[in-house]
Amino acid sequence: MIDIHHHLIYGVDDGAQSQDMMYGMLRKAAENGIRHVIGSSHITPGVRRFPAEAYLEHLDEANAFCEREHLNLTVHPGSEIMWTDDTPRMLREGYVPTLDQTWNVLVEFMPDVKWDRMQGAARKLGNEGMTVIFAHIERYRVLRDIRKIAELKDSLGVIMQMNCGTVLKKSGFFDERWKRRVLDEGYIDLVATDAHNLGGRSCNLAACHEALAAMFDEEYADELCGGRQAELLGFGEA
Repeated sequence: MIDIHHHLIYGVDDGAQSQDMMYGMLRKAAENGIRHVIGSSHITPGVRRFPAEAYLEHLDEANAFCEREHLNLTVHPGSEIMWTDDTPRMLREGYVPTLDQTWNVLVEFMPDVKWDRMQGAARKLGNEGMTVIFAHIERYRVLRDIRKIAELKDSLGVIMQMNCGTVLKKSGFFDERWKRRVLDEGYIDLVATDAHNLGGRSCNLAACHEALAAMFDEEYADELCGGRQAELLGFGEA
């Protein structure tokens, strides 16, 4: 399995807060059967300086730990980008980490983002040659209209990511109906943990895979939890 959205690099955002916590999160990821994980730390281009030196140093520490502990897990560079007007320029100039140094970018918005801003972000990044992944799409009120998800996917090629916690959580009637429909009709391209710690937001990809296999089938669960990620990032067989 592959997790493209995981805040395990310590000391750079609201994810892991210490080296020991990062090590614990790496163990947890390996226990979940994850073989590749993106250290997708938060970045807000043009608003807050991204601590690139600390990030890369701690990324190396993560991979050294995995090798030392024989975890069969590789940590790749990346980021979760809060969309700003400076995002395209800073990506172009190399100030923003893409997913494993590919043309794939993981983008988030504020929950109340307007439709035209979301559309504009997808179009501008697409024009830069990027493959755009929208993070945790269940958070955006505008995408409760499934026709808008379809338009983003069909017209602009946006890839849709849902958090594992959303798959696992039992919600109210309307939320459950929306979730089941977007999963059942193929609007979700991949799932990810969005793990931040070892507590309430810990790695849960194995449980998500089990839930998806029970709801649909094993093949669909495999695709959402690793197969599509492997194809996207060129990792070969998940």
